[in-house]
Amino acid sequence: MNRIQNLISQIKQQRFYNNQITDIITIPPVPPIYAEPDDNLKTLRSWDPSIERLYIHQAEACRLVQEGRNVIITTPTASGKTLAFNLPILQDITQTPGTRALYIYPAKALANDQLKVLETIKERSGLKFEAGIYDGDTESHLKKHLRDEADIIITNPYELHQILPFHPKWNKFYKGLKYVVIDEAHRYKGVFGSNIAMLMRRLKRVLAIYGVNPQFIASTASIANPLEFITKLTGEQFESVDKNGAPSAEKYLVLWDSSFNPQKSVHTQTKDLLLFCAKSGFQTLSFTSSRRMAELIRMWANAEDRSTDILCYRAGYDPATRREIERKLKEKEVLGVVSTNALELGIDIGQLDVIILSGYPGTISSFWQQAGRAGRKNNDSAVVYLPHEDALQKYLLHNPSILTSKTFENAIISTENPNIIMGHVLCALSEAPSKSKKIFDDIDASPFVDAMAGHGLVTETPRGYIYSGARRPQDTVPLESMGSGTVKIKINGRILEEVEMSRACNECYKGAVYIHNGETYVIKELNLESGEAVAAKEDVDHYTEPMKDEDVEILKVKKTRDCTGYRLCFGDVKVTEFFKAYRTKKAGKVISCDDLMMPPLKFNTEAVWMEFDYKIVSLIKSAGLDFDGSIHAAEHALIALSPLFAMCDRNDIGGRSYPAYGDDGNPCIFIYDGYDGGIGISEKLFEVFGSLASNTMEMVTNCGCEEGCPYCVYSPKCGNGNNPIDKAGSLIILNYLI
Repeated sequence: MNRIQNLISQIKQQRFYNNQITDIITIPPVPPIYAEPDDNLKTLRSWDPSIERLYIHQAEACRLVQEGRNVIITTPTASGKTLAFNLPILQDITQTPGTRALYIYPAKALANDQLKVLETIKERSGLKFEAGIYDGDTESHLKKHLRDEADIIITNPYELHQILPFHPKWNKFYKGLKYVVIDEAHRYKGVFGSNIAMLMRRLKRVLAIYGVNPQFIASTASIANPLEFITKLTGEQFESVDKNGAPSAEKYLVLWDSSFNPQKSVHTQTKDLLLFCAKSGFQTLSFTSSRRMAELIRMWANAEDRSTDILCYRAGYDPATRREIERKLKEKEVLGVVSTNALELGIDIGQLDVIILSGYPGTISSFWQQAGRAGRKNNDSAVVYLPHEDALQKYLLHNPSILTSKTFENAIISTENPNIIMGHVLCALSEAPSKSKKIFDDIDASPFVDAMAGHGLVTETPRGYIYSGARRPQDTVPLESMGSGTVKIKINGRILEEVEMSRACNECYKGAVYIHNGETYVIKELNLESGEAVAAKEDVDHYTEPMKDEDVEILKVKKTRDCTGYRLCFGDVKVTEFFKAYRTKKAGKVISCDDLMMPPLKFNTEAVWMEFDYKIVSLIKSAGLDFDGSIHAAEHALIALSPLFAMCDRNDIGGRSYPAYGDDGNPCIFIYDGYDGGIGISEKLFEVFGSLASNTMEMVTNCGCEEGCPYCVYSPKCGNGNNPIDKAGSLIILNYLI
């Protein structure tokens, strides 16, 4: 019995243990697979003699980059992806003076980490190159120096969005720009990713002015559709490198069902595990869903045992405090830390023994980013997964093979949403005139140019079409929202966040508890006409949910698939959401219900829907079951598992079931994108619907409840309070679908 097996055995002997471990998945060690020695290895060893070999994926990526190909690397966390692109780029920079590279990272911590890596290579190798971070914190004099002298500039999408209009200042850098690196590319999904896709096209358009057509190199966590995704993100064709050669030690995935101990909440059990592992000498990091919960678990643990210091790590701490906690982790001065996803990646904290995931982090890639914090340097490790009360989270508990598979999550972005395109067309025309209305090579912006010309925002001149508005469009086009129909959440007159109108109606009504960066705020006022919500910072232990009805009108059918007993469709719809009331809940229990006085929200979006033959009604009724409750339950279950296939948040989608819909009166189930114009979620669900239906059927069938529960057909967001619901009838419908 090794040390991790012994730890698990000891956990089973503790008073807080009540058979919560439902399974232990042993992920066997993987030996390294090295590439044959080549010139790249010789070069690397001249930089750092301690490196003996290249893994096969590193060698393959180097070869493709040197052949001038666009490359996406999709190997696991800590497999050496950074070296795979740094090696060929630095070789080119040192051999061909004037070669430049732009590295784009989604977060400052990642940018800082990459700069440290480059500085270490420079120090060990003696190579002569200059790299620096160019963002909002960079001083003005240093920005000019980097533009003129740096070989590698590291930035983020927000900074790039703002600086593109000033491209004449970047003349020297852009003329030499040969490589654009997009690291952690899977972060660019949904609305954010759709905006980044347009930003990449604006960047290429500016670079074309300087006669530059750069190579793109991307790295990402394992996703089901890397080539489709990166092509949409950049508008370029890529080669995929996905055969991993990096070694990994044995890892134990411990599946923990907190409902087996009803006397303790999942958060209290997280505290028990964290404290016991740390007291047993295992360096342990627990990830939680919010700042408040991270602080509570730390407080509970330290109150229970003052001899074992448990620290908390989250955004909101000053940089010095965070750096000190990182140092203590790396030097093993502390054995227990509870954190938000702020420690998910990008920060060097050394090697850990145990990771506790209190709640599913939202995507499989994030699950393994967090789990990958343990077991580095080939030491055995454990990952404990404690799902919260949610159908998808519990389904993963009982189907862990999904977590170890690469065939599920599809990273979704849209290059067709008119609200997103319109804002970036204005930005592009402010950056350089266009002789053509098309603007971008692979996206026809002509309708938007015509529309905005009619509003005086675009003017045709001898130089071409130009932006003629009064304000810089870069200041009014956000990257994390649609840019039109937004609500500004303010606290003490300061803008806390800007969100789409649909999200504001669902999360920012008067009385709502709003969570921003893990902190809780209470919304005091919402004015949809002025586009403002007033919030107050309050540390509360409850949460709120709106109760609403939806109405869906089909506008245009774009795709259909005839199936036995039903027709599957995808197309444009008009959604009207009626907000009736909101519930206040604590620990999963409703403590109050208050009326909401809000106008209905109307928006056009995309949906996937199922049109059933009417005979299914007779089939269910003849079995003595409630058809309305059956189709309602089937809708809930399908929506619950949709994020597993479309890599979205549950709040990104909505749904509606109809026992009788339209003129023909046949039953229908709709799943729609919760954003005006759609962002590609329902279209992907149409493509993978067979897998969605079969996995949903499995989830509902295998749930041990009799009549339905939050782990199968109940939805916490149901505006009708999960009434009516008929689990048995939903199984007939789901079986019909597959």
